[in-house]
Amino acid sequence: MSDRSVLITGATGIMGSWVLGEALARGYRPVVLMRDANPQRARERLTAVLRLNGHETRLDDVRILQGDTRSPNLGQSSAEIASLRASLGGMIHCAACTSFGSDSDQELWETNVGGVKNVLAFLEGTGVPLYYVSTAYIAGRRRGRVLETELYRNQEFNNTYERSKCEAERLVRASMAAGRLQASIFRPGIIVGCTDQGRITQFLNFYSFLRLLDIIAARRKRESGPVRIAANPLGTKNLIPVDWTAKALWQIVEADGASGHTYHLTNPKPVSHASLLDWANKILCSKGMRFEFVDEVGADANGLEEACRAAFSHYSPYLQGEPRFDRANTDRALGDSLPFPEIGPDLYVRLLSFAKGQRWRGIFGCKTAEVCAPKDATIAPFPLAGKAPALASIDPSLELAVAQCP
Repeated sequence: MSDRSVLITGATGIMGSWVLGEALARGYRPVVLMRDANPQRARERLTAVLRLNGHETRLDDVRILQGDTRSPNLGQSSAEIASLRASLGGMIHCAACTSFGSDSDQELWETNVGGVKNVLAFLEGTGVPLYYVSTAYIAGRRRGRVLETELYRNQEFNNTYERSKCEAERLVRASMAAGRLQASIFRPGIIVGCTDQGRITQFLNFYSFLRLLDIIAARRKRESGPVRIAANPLGTKNLIPVDWTAKALWQIVEADGASGHTYHLTNPKPVSHASLLDWANKILCSKGMRFEFVDEVGADANGLEEACRAAFSHYSPYLQGEPRFDRANTDRALGDSLPFPEIGPDLYVRLLSFAKGQRWRGIFGCKTAEVCAPKDATIAPFPLAGKAPALASIDPSLELAVAQCP
């Protein structure tokens, strides 16, 4: 990126927050697009992000631009648009909606697809390159090896989130193919907290699973016997620490530029469900109580098992397995310069410790599993809201869904 000024969307989100930190560390001049209409509130939120990623003294080095990717011209005046186009060296589009619930379908399409359409309208024909953050899970229900060159292979999708991100990536690829845009596409796996301390802006999706296990284990610490969860123990989870992910993105940007390629930012040795379960049992459980993955939880399910089944109905496809994500482009671009960190029980402890230290609240004061979306990036949580009665009927401490933004 020849010019050091870079526009970043989703800068208070999980991925964007660390992309912003890396931009500062590498000497870039970040411009962040934020939906907060109140400038003071925007500064407060950005300060929280910079405190998390170790750059709290750099607030004045970040330009805050009030706007919204869902609006034409990103919510900017014609004069501002002209100024941005003339000054930017690139744009990193991280903002997205990640809700799995069907009640978020319209928001998913407006944010993930409509937002990309507006970004393309802003950039096409300007020569300003786009670095678009997609997801490895555009692969949907495919199994086996998925190449970085592949997009739609008649796969079925688990939810509208996956479908919307696939369509958004199709739009970016079409713009590149037509010669209107220079771009690269990044497909991260499941992003978790940073390697050293487990820090992350919000506790979404995978963290909802961790929290439910933690609460059940604490509740049943004096009891024995299994709590069964329907999952394939041979399946895997492609967990990637957020700090490695942001570093990998930036190293590829600096090495390859807007190459037209797609890069899987994924774990080359994804963690098996059996390993995750083993860590949970060793770290969370005591006496004879344990979690157990089974093919199916039948009619003999106890109350906690019914609650788990209800709470994770939207997530159940991800407990059965996932594809293997080929990393040819990523490995070529990174070489040996950025080894993938070990994903083991020690990291599991750090992720859990940071989340519990935050009382499962994101850094903006919101609780999880239901976390309010950041104003600049609509990132919805794993949908437990409709499951609160089932959880509360077992124990009030299991009613995860009542948590709302204060």
